[in-house]
Amino acid sequence: MAPRGVLDVSVIGGRNLKNPDKVGHGTDPEWNEQLLFTIADSVEDVRLRVHDGDYVTDEEVGHSSIPLNTLLESGYEAQIEAHPYDVSRGGDTYGEIIVALHFHPEPGHDKDQD
Repeated sequence: MAPRGVLDVSVIGGRNLKNPDKVGHGTDPEWNEQLLFTIADSVEDVRLRVHDGDYVTDEEVGHSSIPLNTLLESGYEAQIEAHPYDVSRGGDTYGEIIVALHFHPEPGHDKDQD
């Protein structure tokens, strides 16, 4: 049975992110955004999309898929400290996104309550 609970995703920032349509050096944005997701069924990964966010177009720079199997496999509270994950598009890498993850199990599933 898949663990149930809340997944706290902290999107800290990016490193050397490049716009795939422009030549030049990447940028290192800081977002410090916190996203909360309810985990009720089997989940294999979190998929994040990075957009350039300019005023003319909101084009996708790339995406990152973060596997959750090691975080959720025990069903207990667990976390992954801030870690860089590749941002890719069309098989090419366009920088990294820095993300931290924290899983909070549904009450009654925490190892301290066993």
